[in-house]
Amino acid sequence: MSALLPLKRSIPSLRASLPTYQVFAANTGVGKTLLSAALCRAAARAPVSAFERCQWTKERDAPTHGRKVFYIKPVQTGYPEDSDARHVLQFCKSVAAKTLYTYREPAGAHLCAAQENRPVSDAELLAATRKAVDEAWDDVRATQTPGIVFLETAGGVVSPVMSGTPQASAFRPLRYPTVLVGDANLGGVSTTLSAYESLVLRGYDVSAVLMFNNPKYRNHEAIAEQIDAAIPLHVFDLPPDPPLPRSGKELEMDQKLQDHTNMMVWYEGSDAAACKVVQGLLASHERRISTLEHMAAEGESKVWWPFTQHTAVKSTTVIDSAYEDSFTLYNPLKAAPGTSNAQEPGSASASYDACASWWTQSLGHARLPLALTAVNAASRYGHVIFPECVHEPALDLAEGLLRSVGKGWGSRVFYTDNGSTGMEVALKAGLRVVEKAMVEAGPLPANKELGVVGIEGGYHGDTIGVMDAASPTIYNEEVNWYRPRGVWFDPPTVSYNNGQYHVRIPDSFAAKGVASNYHSLSDLFSDSRLETHAKLYAAHIQKKLADFTASGNPLGALIIEPLLLGAGGMIFIDPLFQKVLVSAVRALPIPLPVIYDEVFVGFHRLGLGIASPGSQLLGAHPDIACYAKNMSGGIVPTSATVVADRIYKAFEGETKKDALLHGHSYTAAPVGCAVAAKALGMYEEMVESASKATGVDTASTQGRKHALPGTVGPAIWSEDLIEALSHLPTVDGIVCLGSVLAIELAATEKGYAASRTSGAVVNALRARGVFARPLGNVVYLMAPYVSAAEAANGVAKVEAALRELLLMK
Repeated sequence: MSALLPLKRSIPSLRASLPTYQVFAANTGVGKTLLSAALCRAAARAPVSAFERCQWTKERDAPTHGRKVFYIKPVQTGYPEDSDARHVLQFCKSVAAKTLYTYREPAGAHLCAAQENRPVSDAELLAATRKAVDEAWDDVRATQTPGIVFLETAGGVVSPVMSGTPQASAFRPLRYPTVLVGDANLGGVSTTLSAYESLVLRGYDVSAVLMFNNPKYRNHEAIAEQIDAAIPLHVFDLPPDPPLPRSGKELEMDQKLQDHTNMMVWYEGSDAAACKVVQGLLASHERRISTLEHMAAEGESKVWWPFTQHTAVKSTTVIDSAYEDSFTLYNPLKAAPGTSNAQEPGSASASYDACASWWTQSLGHARLPLALTAVNAASRYGHVIFPECVHEPALDLAEGLLRSVGKGWGSRVFYTDNGSTGMEVALKAGLRVVEKAMVEAGPLPANKELGVVGIEGGYHGDTIGVMDAASPTIYNEEVNWYRPRGVWFDPPTVSYNNGQYHVRIPDSFAAKGVASNYHSLSDLFSDSRLETHAKLYAAHIQKKLADFTASGNPLGALIIEPLLLGAGGMIFIDPLFQKVLVSAVRALPIPLPVIYDEVFVGFHRLGLGIASPGSQLLGAHPDIACYAKNMSGGIVPTSATVVADRIYKAFEGETKKDALLHGHSYTAAPVGCAVAAKALGMYEEMVESASKATGVDTASTQGRKHALPGTVGPAIWSEDLIEALSHLPTVDGIVCLGSVLAIELAATEKGYAASRTSGAVVNALRARGVFARPLGNVVYLMAPYVSAAEAANGVAKVEAALRELLLMK
């Protein structure tokens, strides 16, 4: 569907009223320029719709004709002998035609750029294209005249641009609505369908397919049966010998005149058909704008949002698309300044996804390798039943998990569909081990349930079992069937403040005189702390566990989120405390299974190279660990619970009742498993590449205070920004771990419900193109691992907004 002009950061808003279409072709030599010129001619002549008139003028007797037409050719090869812009101008005098990059050799743009030593990056190509559309917009705004833009690509849909990137991928950040010119020649059904599917796979909206009528092959009939029935297919007639202009200096003037006359006759004969196409494109644009205009209100009246008090929602964000680190947002029609009820066109704007879409986007939105993997698995399997079966994606993912996060301890992988259900499996599995051990030692205490050991403020999901396995918080204490079952520790926490790392030790530890300030994360992980904090922590933990069990309360498992509580408020737990806690529960008369909830922190969230923070940084492998979110690269929901062999064996028996009777219809869904296996491979490639470039052992020693041991690759967040923020009186502390930057704002009220202060900052960030969410009195931001250029631009935008808001710069 045609619609809104999707723009990136540098583009001003109010673009939705300028329909912009990118013209792709199934192949070279299929008549793309002829049809682009025909569309330009028709657009200049087609009547101005009521929709356009109400957008551009308040006059009732506004003219019904008169539209500015812009033709943009980003890349032209074979120039100046060949010039598509010149051809369009020749047959549509009123068009504003522009060519951005030209090369002399009539070959692929990537070859021309290399041969002529004039390389152009994808970023430069996009910037030039945006600038050209900007200028068109400035023109129509200045004259208050409706307009339309056609951008004609070069070659086929996946022909390379100067960098070698397929042009459908290179232009994907713009995601302009698309017109596809099909191939009417022999073999054209295959090339056209391949081109169409390539565009759909990349998330484009195909607004129309145009083809010539070749009576010998009648390709358009086959194409009509294969494409989406909602996409109009327009067929143009050409004489048996297409009137394409000849070239060459040997042509006589009368031959050139005859060529021009033939072309003009064809264009005049095609005007009516082209006008129908243009009117269809304009109507599609109007429908799309109308849909977007009503989406906010319709959504508010029909959906029930999670974790949201609907009465407190002031405005609804309409997300039209997403790519790499940003959303394309649509802002509804609004009254023009100084008027009572006149309407300005709605606006499209790009917003950095600073909440990583609920922490799922570790590799960026719409990554093509993941999308292709998902489509392949969906086309190969759909979904298939899993008990007593196996399929390649499930096996590939299991092997990948066991060689990465499960290396050295994992034996089996149990699949579910999200982190909460994955943790339910972890809880059931862990408790069974202790139940068996207690039965062997004697009968279970009457009317006593196994409890868990955990951390205050921990969050493991919204299903009933894992809610009961967490301390009372805003997430569970209002639920009438919630029963807290266990003992939870108020832990020592870590925060960066005034240029130093501070370990905040609760008063209950009686830690007077114990040093708690450190220069860097490396110092925080130093063995020198074993003689001070470790002894203090061990004594506190042992006493509390003894007090709890002395009252007859049996324990069944330890559940912790290694290093960083996510939903609990981005709280950095002293890793030494968690390390001592793991040792303490394993030293009990019946050792407790250790469960790592790494749904949030797993797979390089805390730094590239840190796939499992628990195993890598706490110095102890778990018995069970759960993964989701980052695991599948943010494409589809899937979860995995990795277990040690002794956990699996606790469910072996002679009858089915001894088995783990847990599962979901979509357990081990092939699409989810395939995408997650592909994402794991991408992580491994990034870690290997970064390790070769920087070295694992040097990452935290070369002036980087905020890199965890084992981290590879460059820092994401600016060290000087962290330093500056840490000295602000309005900031109680900073947590900067890998992709996470959390700013704890000074506030009288703390916790998840205390969002008044952070909410004001979040709203100000959104106004500056950074989509964030408050988490109590904490403003948190996350960056995905996208291309270096995109990452630098996105992080720079976030940091600039933070400096302006918090540092007043």
